[in-house]
Order: sequence, then structure tokens, then C-alpha cells
Amino acid sequence: MTSAETVRKRKQSSEPSAHPELSFNIWLEATCRRRLSHLCVGLDPDLEQIKPVTDPRRTHNVETCVQAMILAAAAAAPYAAAFKPNAAFFEALEETLPLMAHMGVGLRENYPEVISICDAKRGDIGNTSARYAEAVFENQNFHSVTVNPLMGYDAVEPFLRNPARGAFLLCLTSNPGADDFLLKNELYLRIAEKAVSWNSNNNVGLVVGATRPEYLEKIRQIAPDLPLLIPGIGAQGGQLAETLDAIGARSNRAFLINASRSLIYPEGATSDNYSERVAAAAQKLKDEINSCLI
Repeated sequence: MTSAETVRKRKQSSEPSAHPELSFNIWLEATCRRRLSHLCVGLDPDLEQIKPVTDPRRTHNVETCVQAMILAAAAAAPYAAAFKPNAAFFEALEETLPLMAHMGVGLRENYPEVISICDAKRGDIGNTSARYAEAVFENQNFHSVTVNPLMGYDAVEPFLRNPARGAFLLCLTSNPGADDFLLKNELYLRIAEKAVSWNSNNNVGLVVGATRPEYLEKIRQIAPDLPLLIPGIGAQGGQLAETLDAIGARSNRAFLINASRSLIYPEGATSDNYSERVAAAAQKLKDEINSCLI
């Protein structure tokens, strides 16, 4: 099959959403309730980190990286509300196969009731963003995507046209460089305000880092109805209980806690026990999140 035929087949089989009658934000909260989970599993295939958990007799290449992510998704699926493949890791591996499309379509086909988030941090002038939105939602078949909003509404709007597809706008990231711009003059709060005003289709969310819980309460006050995608728990050092307290998670369940390295490269994992270790790590974090909500 040619690449053009593959794309046409994906577009023909693509659904607007697992529940097209619902807006993305309503479906996200319903998914978390139904699955009793707020866990988002980040899928970041890193060849160096995958080596210890794959068969040492095999050549470590693109195939083993992708296979490890497939195993990780299967192991974590019973405990996950969402998966978040990171485009940078997949694109760095690409040779001839469009790996993000392969992963996005596979997640939708195998786990249709689990939210899929393309972590690509897209955002450009309007016509370019429209092509990015087409690639992510139609070709790659993801439910949602992370978006950089700093070029303004016309850069974000193409990702918001379909209420059933969501966009998580970068608001306050977990990296040290957030000090350079996002915290200056409280830019992160201006982003939150804009996100609220752009949420006419009820499909806007915010990315907020768990490493800065002292700022999260302000964001939640401005945007109480927007779902928060929260990275930084685990390898980046964010504290779970402190983060959930800061966003008022006991009374507001519109959030996802993302972990990547601590789940897909768990301590003690080998080629013989990889799936079991991933499942145990995912179940543990899911349970820890839920215990903080009681």
C-alpha cells in the first residue's frame, strides 16, 4: 500500500471521537470517572533507556523502541485514563515509517476508551496550524494535542474547531526555563485567562507543571473548568500530594497526572519482567493519586 493510500485509509476510518456527541472536556472527566483514574502515561521511546529492558540478544533499533512502547501501553492500560506519546522521541526514530501515526492509530484502535494526547507542542500561523491539526487529528488520529499558545488565537483556533478534539495549551511548564518568560509579569496567568475566553467549544485544557505547586492555585482560580494536564511527577521531582492540594483536586476532578520515565522505565525492569514492572508502577501511581482524593 502506498503512503497516500495509507493516509486515505486512516482518514476514512477516523472517528471524530470515541463519543462524538460529547465535547472533549466533558468526555475527559467522564473517562476519569468511569476508569477511576487520573493517570496519564507518557510514552517517550529513548533507545538508551530501552536497552536494559529489552532482549539483550536483539539489535536495539527503531523496532525494539516501538515494541517497548506497545508493551508499556498494554501493561499500563488497565490503570490509565490517558496516553501521551511525545512526538520528539518518535520523530527522532523515524526512518521510513510515520511512527506517530502508527502509535496514534494503534492507541485508538486498541484502547478506544482511553484518551490519547499527542505531545507535540504545536503552534504556528493560522494556515500552518490548520495543517498541524489535520495531521494530528486525522492522519495520526489522536483525541487531543499539546499546543504552544504564544502566537495567539489564530495559531490556536485550528485545533479547537472540532469540539470532540482537545488542545492543552502550555501555561506553566515544569522546566527551569519557565522563569525566563512564563513567570515574568505573570504571563502564565494571562495564558490561563485567554484559554478560558477561547473555550467556547469546551475543548481547551492547560499544561501546568507539578514542580511549581505554589502557582497552581492561582491558575485553578482563573480556570476552574479547564482540565489540567500535569507533568513533572516522578523523575522531574514534583510532589503528588502537594500538587493535588494546590489544584483543589478533591472537589475538582478535571485533571490528569502524567508520568513518563518512572512508568515506562521502572526500577528493576528487565527483558523478562518489563510488562509486569510497568503494570505495577502504573497501578501504584494510580492508587496514590486516588488516595489523595479521599
